[in-house]
Amino acid sequence: MATPEKMGLRERKKHLTRETIADAALALSVERGLANVTLDEIANLAFVSARTVSNYFSCKEEAVARAGAHDLLELVDAFTLRPADEPPMDALRQVLIDFAASLSPERLRVERQKLEVEQEYPALHPYQVAQYDELEASLREAIAARTHTNGDTDVYPWIAAAAAVSAISSSIRLWARTESGPEALPELIGAAFDQIAGGLRPPSSAEDGAHASHGPPHRSAAAPA
Repeated sequence: MATPEKMGLRERKKHLTRETIADAALALSVERGLANVTLDEIANLAFVSARTVSNYFSCKEEAVARAGAHDLLELVDAFTLRPADEPPMDALRQVLIDFAASLSPERLRVERQKLEVEQEYPALHPYQVAQYDELEASLREAIAARTHTNGDTDVYPWIAAAAAVSAISSSIRLWARTESGPEALPELIGAAFDQIAGGLRPPSSAEDGAHASHGPPHRSAAAPA
């Protein structure tokens, strides 16, 4: 998927409309509760018609889940721009940490709001997951190209993409459940990748528990030759 900077005027307008509708859906859901929000109300707040809302989203849940998520697929482009000789998991780690560190306070607030809405309305969860499924599929293709593997049949791109997406999605959800500041999210993502690199060894003592939180020292993860 092209980033906004690479889109033509028509595509940028559609991108902006999609973002505006999604932001309106989330704002109304936070204010009134998702069950009390209608497509007409979303359309009015977004200054579009109800038909336009339906053209972009299948339902209000999908619109809410989309809020703030437009930048996720930019991670794929960032990954492809990493040095060719960098191990794929190291590249993914740095891309995701840089992404988390770049998020604005408003963007981070959106993540907390979506989690709050989802906790009250579990029907939102599948649409939240779908955002990350889309990212995983795109990353899988990029990883396969980078490692000269087959994204349809080889294990490595599937596992690497799934691990990376799990690291960021789990870290965001864990961060959103706490009162931690913005600096905690990149740290959580780094710790998640450290745990992956360390084989996800479970804690067996208080000392190990500390390692489970912060992860073992970072080491490179080799890719297929």
